[in-house]
Amino acid sequence: MPLLGCSRISDEEFSKAVSKLTKLEELDICNISSYSLEVLGRSCPYLKSLKFVNTNAEGFVVFGDAEAIAIGKTMPGLRHLIIIENELTEVGLIAILDGCPLLETLHLEECCQLDLTESLLKRCHTKIKDFQLSNMYNHGDGCPYAHYVGPEDEDCIVLFG
Repeated sequence: MPLLGCSRISDEEFSKAVSKLTKLEELDICNISSYSLEVLGRSCPYLKSLKFVNTNAEGFVVFGDAEAIAIGKTMPGLRHLIIIENELTEVGLIAILDGCPLLETLHLEECCQLDLTESLLKRCHTKIKDFQLSNMYNHGDGCPYAHYVGPEDEDCIVLFG
C-alpha cells in the first residue's frame, strides 16, 4: 500500500512514520535529510531497495556524502540503490560500497561531483552485478545540468510495504 507525504516533511514527522513501518522493503523517496535516512535504516532492517532524489528549497537537486554515509552506515541489507542527480563524491560512494555488502544494483545518474578513479570504477564493476553510471558530469564549480523540480514533483515521498 503506497503512502504519500509532503516533500516538506520534518525529520521528526518522518521518524515517527517510518518507525511504524519496520517491515518496509522498498522505498522511493526524495527530500529527506541524512538524519532521516539513518532513522530509515535503523527502523527498517528489511529494506532491500531504495531510490533517492533530494532537492533543496529552491528546487535544484542536491545530495551529498552525508546522505551516502547514512545509507552505508545503516542499510547493510540493501540490494538495489538508485541515486539520481546529486553531489555525491567518491567518499560517499566508498561508504555505500563498504556498508552495503549485498548490493546487486547501483545506478548513479547525473552525479556532478563524482570523478571515479580507475581502481574505484573497477571495484564497482567487480562488486556490483548491475552498476550503471549515466550522464556523469564532473564540474568542480557545481553542476549546470541539475534540473528544476517543479510544483508537480512536490509530493514525491512514496513508501511501499
